[in-house]
Amino acid sequence: MVSFAMKTFLIVILVLGSLHDAQARDAVIGYSGRTIAEMPFAWASRKGYFKEANLDVKMIYMSTSIAAKGLMSGDVDYSAAMGGTLRAAIAGAPVIGVYSMFKAQMYLVSQAKYKTVAELKGKTVGISVFGGAYDLAARLILKHHGLEAEKQVTLLQIGDSRTLYSALMSGTIDSAILGPPYDIKAELEGANRLFDSSEIFDMPFSGLATSKKKLQQDRAEVKAIVRGLERIRRYIAANRAEAEAFAKQFLNLTDKEARLSIVQMVKSFRDTGRTTDEAVVDFIETTLRSTKQKAGTIKPSDIVDWSVTTEVVRELDREKK
Repeated sequence: MVSFAMKTFLIVILVLGSLHDAQARDAVIGYSGRTIAEMPFAWASRKGYFKEANLDVKMIYMSTSIAAKGLMSGDVDYSAAMGGTLRAAIAGAPVIGVYSMFKAQMYLVSQAKYKTVAELKGKTVGISVFGGAYDLAARLILKHHGLEAEKQVTLLQIGDSRTLYSALMSGTIDSAILGPPYDIKAELEGANRLFDSSEIFDMPFSGLATSKKKLQQDRAEVKAIVRGLERIRRYIAANRAEAEAFAKQFLNLTDKEARLSIVQMVKSFRDTGRTTDEAVVDFIETTLRSTKQKAGTIKPSDIVDWSVTTEVVRELDREKK
């Protein structure tokens, strides 16, 4: 028979466990598309990295603009769409980027009949949403090749990456800005990858943004989220086979698509979790030009704050030794 003392001990353990679970805090993260860039968030959550900090992370699909509004209202705690969120910051929204996991993974992909960017004159380029990162990438790529968006090439707002991929492969649009795995899927099906946006500019791409209020008032939680993301970034880099298996299941990919997606992902990783000030300045100036906003006195520190990420990277490096 179980003794009274043992029964009491088990009851105490159960009560303490239920109290611990009850105290878990919700953290809502908005994401704008189910792509390889969202995979680390899902895997970090699956591995319990956020639960270790007593956080119950909820990933909710929403457009970049809605995520930015949610950050300001407090209905959304974080956004994975760094590019679009930082463009809102440049326009004056009180939001800020805190962690950049990837270099830009945006590619201009066309139907097979087009071999160069110049051939897209008079044609269509699909983007996710006007004012978003794909919109900016499309305009810069076209300009780099001597084409003017809207006048010489029509930009069409199509939707998320999966919808863009479907529109391209069905022939509805001539080309599109795609990110992994959809650029890879399209290329394997005969489409042409015409240009890699990272060849002409760097930008704070997929990572983590939040409100300035959140960063000021709940820095510990922000740090816990960044720590979970940086841990999974390092885990992916060191365990590619396992990462491929998860990507295959998460994004419904073939073995080849998963392998190529992880290769591309690891290649684009930022080891420091941040961009340079020069890259942020370039992003600010490019955004102001593309949106025809007046040049102001916006500084990198107005739209990004890498201090939490710097702390996390330093701590994880120290733990590794």
